[in-house]
Amino acid sequence: MPLALSLGKFYGIDSLIEILMIIVSFIISYYSNKVYRLVKNKNYRLFSFAFLAIAISFIFKILSNLTILHKVNVHVANFMLVVLTEFESMEVINFISLILYKSFYLIGFLILFLILTKTSNREKIFLFFYLSLIAILFSIYFDFIFHLTLIFILVFLTYNFFINYNERKSVNAFLVFFAFLLLSIDHLFFILEDFSPILYLIGEILSLIGFLCLLVNQIKIKNEKTNKVRSNKRYFRNIKRK
Repeated sequence: MPLALSLGKFYGIDSLIEILMIIVSFIISYYSNKVYRLVKNKNYRLFSFAFLAIAISFIFKILSNLTILHKVNVHVANFMLVVLTEFESMEVINFISLILYKSFYLIGFLILFLILTKTSNREKIFLFFYLSLIAILFSIYFDFIFHLTLIFILVFLTYNFFINYNERKSVNAFLVFFAFLLLSIDHLFFILEDFSPILYLIGEILSLIGFLCLLVNQIKIKNEKTNKVRSNKRYFRNIKRK
């Protein structure tokens, strides 16, 4: 029995963007872990875990948009009709994948929120994750709650990164601020997608640009830290020679 495969809402364009975001998120996670190995700052390891969770979330998002149909040939009086019926367990797979996408995506940004707020109290961390779980459960019936929760987290992060940029006036600080600004805006587009489906695609593009900005920032940080470590090693070698 032949199968027909459908991926995403815009002829697979949105899923292609999400595949790129998976790759970018994995690379960000990888570079952040490299920086952690250089400077031994646990925040970089947590940052790595955050983007690993985000990368995994997009894998589940692609699965949630996946549609597999049976092609059934029906012969009626020498005429052949092709009937498409949905794969038996596809709705269950889509639903579970969607929940896992929301869970991993929210966990990723919640970790970033905890890093920025320097929250280490276990009770507070448990409370944040509990409230996030409630938001995910409510989003099963009201999808905008998921996006509103993320907007709240992202606006807080954007505001703090804006303050950081004003204090430092560096390219790295601007890239982080601009990335989180785009990520905050894109969820507004996701909320408004019911008015026009193209808004969903615009939101996906903004997300990709935001992640690319974070990738450039992470590569720059990794190179800066590597050069600094090498410079320190040369300095100590010269001291020993003297």
